[in-house]
Amino acid sequence: MRNTSRLLDILDRMETGPLTDEKDFDMKHIAMGVKRVVKEFGIKFDGANPVNTDDDMADRCFRAAVKLVAEGGAYCKSNGRCLRWTEREILEALDAAPNVLVVGADHEARTVVQRRPEDARAPQVIGGPLGGLVREDQYLATMQSYIQEPLVDMLITGTLDTVYGRDPRARSPWEILVGWHEAELALTAARRAGREGIAMFCVSGASSDIAELSATSYGGFRPTDIHMVAMISEHKTSYDLLNKATHLVKTGSIIHAYCNTIYGGLAGGAEGIAVAETAGMIILQLIYMPATHAGATYHPTLTCNTTLENLWALGLCLQALTRNTPMIVDGVNSPAAGPMTKLLLYEVAAAAVAYTASGAARLMGPRTEASKHISHVSPLEARFMGEVGRAAAGMSREQANELVKQIEARYHGQLGGDVKGVPFDEAYDLHTLRPRAAWVAMYDDVRDEMGALGLALR
Repeated sequence: MRNTSRLLDILDRMETGPLTDEKDFDMKHIAMGVKRVVKEFGIKFDGANPVNTDDDMADRCFRAAVKLVAEGGAYCKSNGRCLRWTEREILEALDAAPNVLVVGADHEARTVVQRRPEDARAPQVIGGPLGGLVREDQYLATMQSYIQEPLVDMLITGTLDTVYGRDPRARSPWEILVGWHEAELALTAARRAGREGIAMFCVSGASSDIAELSATSYGGFRPTDIHMVAMISEHKTSYDLLNKATHLVKTGSIIHAYCNTIYGGLAGGAEGIAVAETAGMIILQLIYMPATHAGATYHPTLTCNTTLENLWALGLCLQALTRNTPMIVDGVNSPAAGPMTKLLLYEVAAAAVAYTASGAARLMGPRTEASKHISHVSPLEARFMGEVGRAAAGMSREQANELVKQIEARYHGQLGGDVKGVPFDEAYDLHTLRPRAAWVAMYDDVRDEMGALGLALR
């Protein structure tokens, strides 16, 4: 198999790459390297416009990212070695990335395609808690309530906070039970919702490799589901992550990889995280051979990606990759606020417009409150995200930029305050699995506000 041959090459590079001190990698390659290529390629955020409208800037961001990867590669924390590629090898690997994919089964099958900036096709919706902790006694109801949303094309599961009432431990038999119980409950939820074939992103409870390896077999998650592998910030991997990737390649599973670049960290501000995130997505393709990719620049103190700087950075990354490669790239919607707050809906709308106009194939989440609070999720914000994505499809980046500025003004300066929402059982009725009247009223009010701004939701 072609991916098996590539896998052997990756593992060889992992074991034969140059030994490197991790601090040297962080400082010389990430901190200094990002700063150098940002300056060389003239990447600049003007501070006022959250959606990039300059094609040449997007292309320069791509070239800067390729150069950064060619100079430093990726770091394996397990053995202290760097994986390295030439610029030619990088471009050849990117050219081989798929631009179309079928996930799910039967009438729930979905064809995922690359979208480009200003694409008239609406992005698909990946709804769910995005790995956030969900109460075990409410897990089934929570997953079912997402799956029954018509606009949700795929489910991204949450992580069980307990397993059979016990506290799970990573890298123990308890973690294996977490993975299996996640599969059992999520598949049951799909059957109850009448959407048994819906594709699921999994295994959310796999904090190490063992839960993924067990729940991706023998009656667990299915070949039509989507299996996630992460990158360690910034530009790092490990044996655990490569164990997952190796298992998924050998089982013929659909691989989805993601990375989160930290704003204000080693990569610096908006310009640096745009280039570092683009480079991170490239490294994902080089190491894990995923069919799809997701990005989420992350503000460490506000715990979101909905600031002007973060919106611009991830949008520029999406534009850079979709203009210059066949890669299918998703935008993670990660607001600071929680359910039953208008603030959450404003953040969701701003990110959905920015990422749709920038070429996101799918909108993922929303990941409310950075998953800081157990079960602080609800499907209504996923529905709203899908509605905004449909309305923004085909919008020019200039139009999207002006719209995002108006939406962001509604929450500007409020993200560091008290934005905590409510848990699922306070936002939804556990018997009917419908949103409570107060939450629907807020949702209707914000929909009207978006309509007044010219965003026609339907």
